[in-house]
Amino acid sequence: GTYPEGLPHVFNQAPWQTISDGKGNSYHQISLSLHTQDQRDWGYLQVGHSLQYLNHYLNTVKLILALGLPMAMILVGSGSWWLAGLAMQPIYQSYRQIQQFTADAAHELRTPIAATLATVESALLMPSLDQQEARNILEIVERQNQRLTQLVADLLLLSRLDRQPASVGYQTCCLNDLVSDLVEELAALAIASEITLTSSVRVQTPLEVVGDSEQLYRLVSNLIINGIQYTPVGGKVTVILDKSDQQAVIQVEDTGIGIAQEDQGRIFDRFYRVNSDRSRHTGGSGLGLAIANAIAQAHHGSLQVYSERGVGSRFTLRLPKAVNSFDKEHFRAPIVFQSNS
Repeated sequence: GTYPEGLPHVFNQAPWQTISDGKGNSYHQISLSLHTQDQRDWGYLQVGHSLQYLNHYLNTVKLILALGLPMAMILVGSGSWWLAGLAMQPIYQSYRQIQQFTADAAHELRTPIAATLATVESALLMPSLDQQEARNILEIVERQNQRLTQLVADLLLLSRLDRQPASVGYQTCCLNDLVSDLVEELAALAIASEITLTSSVRVQTPLEVVGDSEQLYRLVSNLIINGIQYTPVGGKVTVILDKSDQQAVIQVEDTGIGIAQEDQGRIFDRFYRVNSDRSRHTGGSGLGLAIANAIAQAHHGSLQVYSERGVGSRFTLRLPKAVNSFDKEHFRAPIVFQSNS
């Protein structure tokens, strides 16, 4: 072998040692003494190798760690911050919705309470009341109390739908009867509003679903009443019953004022009104469509809207059909209610 220049030529008996030459290069050296058979020193054997490549590797690793570790920490911290923010967005959104819901509910509850209080205070300021004045005041208080009672009932229904387990108290409901009954019952409202209310049953057999009959009644009635309220005089509201694959389909079409595209994504939000003034004029609190959508979801269904401004709206309710639904000849004819104006 070769002996590097700059290393000491003096024999060192240490069996394992690290030595350096004059240029700062390090070497590992192993020394082994050689003996004769009678244990007399005969010589020595030294084997060594340079540590230059190892030192270069270690220096490279140190440089990578010195530069890469802070960058890795920055990337990990930034990624963790971004992921945490992404994970918290639904929580922030729910918190904002709760805040908005609380503010809207307080506002809606305050309105009838303030009106009732103002009516009572004005009555107390009167020195005397005749029978007709007292009756008028009591009628005003009654209307405000009815509005307050209805609002509280709607809020309780939404709260019950949010926590209600699926299929509790559900039974088989015939949608043919439900649609026919609702069209008959709401005929007076349609005639008073000078609106034509019709039904179109496109199935030849009774169409059944499993659900809460009262909730489904409330769902469809909300859609029909909404169509009547926002359809101008001389317009038309049509309730269509049909089926698609394994779903029952109820559509409520109107020729009303329509809903702007930017509002269609929010009309199912609680207390949301497309037009606050018009909603208050019709007595709406902004909960009708929210209740309808909540009932549809509680029945594993969906509620969608398609609307054009100045043309009208179409609300489509889809519900899973009952498994034990059977075929019968449908004996109800389409019903048409039209005002005489």
